[in-house]
Amino acid sequence: MNAIALRTGLKKHTGFLCLSLMGLVLAAPARAATITLAAGVMNPPPSLMSTGLTPPQLAVADTARLIPVAQFTGVLQSTLNAQGFTAANNWTLVNNLLTLANNATFNITQYNLFLNGAGTAFGEDMDFTLNPNLTGPVVPAGSTATLHWLQILNEDKQYNGFGFAIAGQQGFWQVDNGDVNGGPAAGAGTGPYYDSNSAGGFSVPPGFHDAPQFYAGVGTYLHFETIPTWDVFTPAGGGKPAMENIDVGDFGLAWGFTIVPEPSTSVLMIVGLALSGVFARLRRARTR
Repeated sequence: MNAIALRTGLKKHTGFLCLSLMGLVLAAPARAATITLAAGVMNPPPSLMSTGLTPPQLAVADTARLIPVAQFTGVLQSTLNAQGFTAANNWTLVNNLLTLANNATFNITQYNLFLNGAGTAFGEDMDFTLNPNLTGPVVPAGSTATLHWLQILNEDKQYNGFGFAIAGQQGFWQVDNGDVNGGPAAGAGTGPYYDSNSAGGFSVPPGFHDAPQFYAGVGTYLHFETIPTWDVFTPAGGGKPAMENIDVGDFGLAWGFTIVPEPSTSVLMIVGLALSGVFARLRRARTR
């Protein structure tokens, strides 16, 4: 259809189409949750060079970002299964039930890398507050619901002999609960939650704090996904065992860091690889 025919056929509908499209735009919900930064906080924070290693190493922080549930559900379920929080043990992961408010913010109040005293290994500090909190689920009579952080941890290797290889995924995975394997559902304190296996109710929502330390070695990485989560526990009764639902929110906060060679070493490696390619092409040209 040419432009004249198109204008003739649609002229009387133009106003209606514009209003309809505007209505669709206005009706579309706002993106759930945002990241905000407290004064002085950078995202990502500055990289950090070791001071006690020869050659030096460089820690590079991840850019903290929101991860929707569709992107972490599969690996989370696989990690829960590997760690023993299984359907056979009466643990059930529930997705797409609870959503953060459209005005919810992960307000990061501290995010930085730091060195150990010798300047030979790295740590990282992440502090944030979620406001408003994840709305609670409908709780059946006789059950209890508690709010937690569920944190997935992905590392380059097993540390302290803990972590699980997940098919199709890089490195080793675990739910970050103090290196504890799951067993039969027995309440949130035995669960996969970041705060439920630490004395004193450490890092309880809406606040979050973590400071993994100390790590060294080029290629070392730690990547985290921290997800607001409700635990719904139903005690044993009526001939049925205790049961536990893990009700995750629809967004989590991803953060972490990677250790790489110090920049001059990286440049030399790149130049060396480039020169190797040039020499290889020259040798091939000479043999033709």
